[in-house]
Amino acid sequence: MVESRKQHWGAENWPCGSCRYPEVCSSQGFVTSYPHSPSAAVDSNQGIGVRGEFELIARLASRLPTPLRPGGVGIGDDCAALPMPQGGVQLLTCDIAMAGRHFMPGLTPMAAVGWRVASASASDVAACGGLPETALISLGVPRDAADADLEALYDGIAEAARHYGFDVMGGNVTGAETLLIDLFMLGHSERFVPRSGARHGELIAVSGPTGQEEAGREALAAGEALTHPLVQRHLRPLARTDLAPRIAVDAGACIDISDGLGSELGHLARASGVRLNVESTLLPVTPALQAWADAHGKSAQDWVLGGGEGYQLLFTLPP
Repeated sequence: MVESRKQHWGAENWPCGSCRYPEVCSSQGFVTSYPHSPSAAVDSNQGIGVRGEFELIARLASRLPTPLRPGGVGIGDDCAALPMPQGGVQLLTCDIAMAGRHFMPGLTPMAAVGWRVASASASDVAACGGLPETALISLGVPRDAADADLEALYDGIAEAARHYGFDVMGGNVTGAETLLIDLFMLGHSERFVPRSGARHGELIAVSGPTGQEEAGREALAAGEALTHPLVQRHLRPLARTDLAPRIAVDAGACIDISDGLGSELGHLARASGVRLNVESTLLPVTPALQAWADAHGKSAQDWVLGGGEGYQLLFTLPP
């Protein structure tokens, strides 16, 4: 449930099959909501790195002029947006992948790197209710980069382009100290869905299980095979463009889960000026994630709330 800061709402339970959104509820998971309780508390400020990133964005943004054409959307959402003369909005986003920071050279297959960077931008577009259309790629290439690795990188991008339905129209290449890929994407939506649209009394939903991708990254670093189910989730996260048309029609607010569910709940709450109360025991945990947590003496919820780069969507819906 979404609550205003000044009013406490009573408990409401929306079990699968009895709500207005059975296809989201039954096939992708549905987070029902309850009044705030200790078990439902979510730390939305996980990690100094996350806080530092957004403080830096705010400082840099404050130095820029505030133009924005009428109806435009700037810094603060998953995409920037411009109104289109023929209707709807043009969505703009970009994402970066750097060797040693976002992927592990020698461990992460380069085709997977290409898939992941394209999926990150496609997920931003989907979070605003849109579908990807066009991409440009800037590539920083170190002297020792192997042609086979760069070709595999682009094979992964090409596979993602076919899957998500966008065209790669060009880009730029330069020398660099380490391999760097920046993908800029354009998309289109009939209605822009912001982070700031949550209203009290709405339902909170997540489009599927979270945390597997981060656990998969740890599994890969620990030497698990590329065929391990969690490693596969890490290498091949799937942006939820399939839900974008429903998000555009029904969602009040939406954000993609790139920094972790706990962090994204905090971003959405701050942007909307509301408090989000989630019954954390109802968050979906896959058998593979639970087995990995049990085997390593950890709580699966640590990954469910903190694991990012899985690109599920967190959104609100009218009751």
